Amino acid sequence: HLRPDGNGYPARRFAPAPHWASRLTGTCAAYVALRAPRPYRAAWAPMRAVAHLEESAGTLFDPDAARAVASLVRLAPGA
Repeated sequence: HLRPDGNGYPARRFAPAPHWASRLTGTCAAYVALRAPRPYRAAWAPMRAVAHLEESAGTLFDPDAARAVASLVRLAPGA
């Protein structure tokens, strides 16, 4: 839940940057959550979810992690 812009949970005064694996896992989890249907909304299409990751890179998601997930989704058959 830590964000690249310094917001998020848990709030820390002085903390090292989250590990790369944590940033990548958070981005992947967000993509999976957007793709899953919820009672209050339909599942997002793959490219809509990718667009959200790219638009939110640097604020909600690590830019490198968002770029990596987006490139993998684009390479997937049927994406």
